[in-house]
Amino acid sequence: MKRYILVRLFAAQAAIVVVLLVVGLIAARGTDRRPLMWWAAAVAIVTAGLVSYLIARSTAQPVSDLTAAFRKLSAGDFDARVRPARRGRLSELGNSFSEMAFRTKAAVDELRQQREALDAIVGSIREGLVVVDDSGRVVLANASFQRLAGESPTLGRYYWEAIREPDFVELFRSATADNPTAVRQFELAGRDFSCSSSYLPAAKQVVLTFHDNTEIVRAARMKKDFVQNVSHELRTPLTAIKGFAETMEATIDEGNRPYLDTIIRNTNRLVSLVQDLLALSELEERGAELQLEDIDLSAVAAQVSKLFEKATRDKGLGLKLTTDGAGGRIKADRFRLEQVLINLLDNAVKYTDKGEVELSVSSVDGKVVVEVRDTGPGIAPEHLPRLFERFYVVDKGRSRQLGGTGLGLSIVKHIVLLHGGDVSVRSTPGAGTTVRVALPAAETKAPPEDAGLPSLPTHA
Repeated sequence: MKRYILVRLFAAQAAIVVVLLVVGLIAARGTDRRPLMWWAAAVAIVTAGLVSYLIARSTAQPVSDLTAAFRKLSAGDFDARVRPARRGRLSELGNSFSEMAFRTKAAVDELRQQREALDAIVGSIREGLVVVDDSGRVVLANASFQRLAGESPTLGRYYWEAIREPDFVELFRSATADNPTAVRQFELAGRDFSCSSSYLPAAKQVVLTFHDNTEIVRAARMKKDFVQNVSHELRTPLTAIKGFAETMEATIDEGNRPYLDTIIRNTNRLVSLVQDLLALSELEERGAELQLEDIDLSAVAAQVSKLFEKATRDKGLGLKLTTDGAGGRIKADRFRLEQVLINLLDNAVKYTDKGEVELSVSSVDGKVVVEVRDTGPGIAPEHLPRLFERFYVVDKGRSRQLGGTGLGLSIVKHIVLLHGGDVSVRSTPGAGTTVRVALPAAETKAPPEDAGLPSLPTHA
């Protein structure tokens, strides 16, 4: 801009001087030219200076206004405008600045409205929400999180100063670009929370959300306590009924035997239901412990399969046990795994009318895989996702007839999950069902004695 003004002034001065000199020379034709030339030069210089001053003044004022407007805009005054120049490039520049200021003001107003809406949404969330930067300092927190953290302000503080909970610290440290989401359960101020983390790679920040599950946990605990208490109270009278009914079998006449058989059959079903309820409640107990030991799953499978030899023989079914010879050694609770195999084989034998039941143990990709396959009627696809729910049965009439409780597969799932494994079912109607259980294999080599603890992940 300065170069443009200087060039314009120089051109104007040169043009005026030349014009005045030419006029002076024409006027002095036929006379002594030297005095007139000096006078013409003096007049030309004075005139050029005056004209240059007027041009500079007319150019400098818009530039000064434009500079002042830029300063206001940089200071946050988006209402700053420039008086339009009369013509030329300065006029175009002034108009462009005014248009830029107008659009900037509109964009800033839109961003401010979006920020206010976002703040209102975050503030209205009942769950506690906090955003922590890469250094561990809180950059955003809503009112719900502030109530969890206490009275002192949380913004700018380290996250571990706001919430002094080891599980919360571990959750933050576990949130990295390689592990963007994670969930932890813990107690805080006497309430049960489920805290989830989400890592934002672009901003290198972690969003942590606290979900208050206290009422849900309390209701589940009350339900579990009720089931446990009722099951314990039912066990004694059911045992007495079963004992007296079995004693009467030797003395009952044939006319009343069907009634006694019905009593015994339903009593056995109630006893099984009570036992399954107690087993499931024990497995669902927080911090349920396993009696871990090194066991050979192939040997356990062989022992359990012998329990079903009579049942399969009575139904005319084949019972097959296969192993791959890899050993199948795992670190697990022997009693619990026997429960898993017994429940799976019991279901397979009950619901298979012809063919065979096969129990296989194999090692696949560092896991010991147990599969129970039958040639029963199979299961329709719509039932598969709900098979492991408590009390869910595919054929209610047949399950009632066979004495099923609807808790066997739920118990299997809980035991497998406690061992760090997974369970799945595949089935085709009319072609049988296969239940697959995969458990971590036992370590074959001990770690070096000087092996240190793994370092905690960072957000660097």
